[in-house]
Amino acid sequence: MLHPSYDALTIIKECHSVPIGQFTAFYPSRPFWACSKLDFSSREREGWFHDQMAEEVFSCETDSYTIKICRDGRIMLRIEALEGGQEQDQPGRIEDIVRRWGDYLDFLNAFYLLLDSAMLEVANFAYFDLHEIANRDAFRVRYEDGKSVGENIAMESVASVFQMGRYLSNYSHGVAIEYDSRIMMRHVVSMDVIQHASTVFASVISSPGSEKDLASFAKGLSEYKIGNYETSLILAWFITEGSIAHLWERHLASLNREFENGQKKINRERHDFLVGRDFTISMVSNLLELWDVLPNSLFKDIDTVRGFRNKVVHKLKYSPNATDTQLALKTAQAMIERIWNISFIPSLSYSIRGI
Repeated sequence: MLHPSYDALTIIKECHSVPIGQFTAFYPSRPFWACSKLDFSSREREGWFHDQMAEEVFSCETDSYTIKICRDGRIMLRIEALEGGQEQDQPGRIEDIVRRWGDYLDFLNAFYLLLDSAMLEVANFAYFDLHEIANRDAFRVRYEDGKSVGENIAMESVASVFQMGRYLSNYSHGVAIEYDSRIMMRHVVSMDVIQHASTVFASVISSPGSEKDLASFAKGLSEYKIGNYETSLILAWFITEGSIAHLWERHLASLNREFENGQKKINRERHDFLVGRDFTISMVSNLLELWDVLPNSLFKDIDTVRGFRNKVVHKLKYSPNATDTQLALKTAQAMIERIWNISFIPSLSYSIRGI
């Protein structure tokens, strides 16, 4: 745990140092100052603008992952398990590249969701306009001797605007830079908010698989924010359905025992039957509620959302509304907390402008 008197500019956890190479980075679509605003009083010094924009104001390094956040809102993540043997510029199999990108995007979306939640929990302010981070939004950054020496430009994303926004040459010379809209619109995200998101993210790293559920939730939430209720509801249901299956497997394991002759109460054949097509999600959720594995209130929500999902899949005359979709997201959120013991608060504000 960090001492309450941590430095307001830089936090480095008491962790083992790790070799630094490649990071995968992104910018939230709504720009922010991390920890503190840029100081415009030092503009006589050469490099004053870029150095402050690129300054790493938060760093958490462990044996398994590293997070770095710069003042201009760049968030960089390195997962050691995804970087093994990849430091050299050697071409890899396309399947491996696609898999690694997919894994990284899961972690990036999970962290973004937790940062968005931390703003609500710590600052009581829904600032970020959360969106799914796709391949075109993320970019790779190369470090040598602890310093950034190069990066890809995310040309198909607004991220490229923020990447180039580190350089004074990309601003109009006719207007004082502090009055440029890219600078004026920024809100300060405090160290407390960032630290909270980082602390919860540590639980994600220590719970393999949780990042996929959180990333799916982030995608479902971003679809909800633009009014794609059907897609959001289905994504939320996938999380709930998978969580029910997980609880069922866990419960079966708790019921299993070995007889004196060495045979198990639930052998392979019986297990395959209990998790097969004869045991539908509806049956399994009912049994889990009867055994008090699921609270009755949560079971009722699951059953309601399952009905919504069935109407969508079977093309019945039904179109989910905001209330239905919110229940689906709320249920998925509850299941994530039950399975992974990871809590967060989603912002249900919209990301739609008037027409």
